[in-house]
Parts: sequence; structure tokens; C-alpha cells
Amino acid sequence: MLQWNFYKPTEIEKRIRSLYQSIGIKSPEDIQEEWIASLLGIKLRYADAPSFSFEKGNFRCIVIDNTLPADEQRKHFFHELGHLFRGHTGDQSRFPDLFKGLLEEQAEHFAKNAMMPYHMIQMLPLPEYEKDFPYLIASEFRVSYSLATERWEQIKRRISTGKWEHACIEQERSRYRKADPANWCDDAKKFFRLAIDRKLQKGQGVIIR
Repeated sequence: MLQWNFYKPTEIEKRIRSLYQSIGIKSPEDIQEEWIASLLGIKLRYADAPSFSFEKGNFRCIVIDNTLPADEQRKHFFHELGHLFRGHTGDQSRFPDLFKGLLEEQAEHFAKNAMMPYHMIQMLPLPEYEKDFPYLIASEFRVSYSLATERWEQIKRRISTGKWEHACIEQERSRYRKADPANWCDDAKKFFRLAIDRKLQKGQGVIIR
């Protein structure tokens, strides 16, 4: 069973969730390219040309290469949507290679999360075997099995990280609880008082912090 209480969504995941909620995208069936483009006021076109996005003033446009397989077209749409969402405007061909690489990485990260939002994956019925979960994600969100597997592994890593952080916090809390005299057992309190009495009898001061 997935322990979603340990999952900490990233800032981009939170922003995607807010975006979808603001335009009424509530389920995997709602994640449709044409529908999302329409709701966001983006002109969507398909052409025999490399995919790209364009923004000038209030005009925003996404062009998708129609020679690609359907799942790749879908991926390209959300990649280009990521460029627009993150404000990657201007002629990227004139940018330094390192900066272009960063923009592409950000758009790719957005696409993966926008196609398979964590808050919708949370609502999916868990299959009997964990190995079947990527197939379920691929089917529900209409993405390739390899992309669904990447997202699934990412989710598991974040849950594991959350559990580890929680365990570390609880360990520190336990240490402080044990150090607090109010939480000591009766024998510990008795020995502590005897130790103080002996120091006082020897004329040694006792400093309590």
C-alpha cells in the first residue's frame, strides 16, 4: 500500500494542481490537449514541422509535429505547454547551449508532471501487484509505458525520502523526550536526586540548565 502521507509534492506539482483546479481539470479523462489549450486561450495547430511554441503579448500558440505517433504528439504538447507556463519566451536558438539545456529540462519536467499529476495518481485504485501500477498509469493517462514507469519510480523515491525524513525527525524528538527529566522513569529520577545530594554534601555547586 502506498503511504501517500509521506509524499511531499514539489513546487511545480503544486502549481500544476492549482492550474488544473482553476480551469476545471479534475480527472485523467480531462487531460486532453485540445481542451486544455482551449481553456487556456492557446491556439493549437498540427503541422508537418518540428513542434514549437510561441508567445507575443496575449497571443500564445503551440504547433505539434503531426508526423509523430499519438503518444509522442501528446508528450510534445505538454513539453511546449511547459515552455509557455514557465515563461520561456524569446528566440531560444540565440540562447547559450547551457541555458537552452536548462529550459528544455524544465519543460520536460513540467510535461511529465502535467501528464501524470500526483494528485490524480493518488486517486487511482491500487492494483493487486505493484509491478502493474505503471501499466495502470500508462492506460489512465494515455502515455507510454516507459514514461509511466519513470513517473512511478519517481513517486516511490519521494515517498521513501519522506519516510526517511519522518524517521529522522521522530528520532530527534525521542532524544529530546528522553533528555527531559519529566519523562524519566522513577529509578532514573531517584539516582539523579542522589547524585545532586552527594554533590551538595561535598560542597559542590550544581548548575541546572
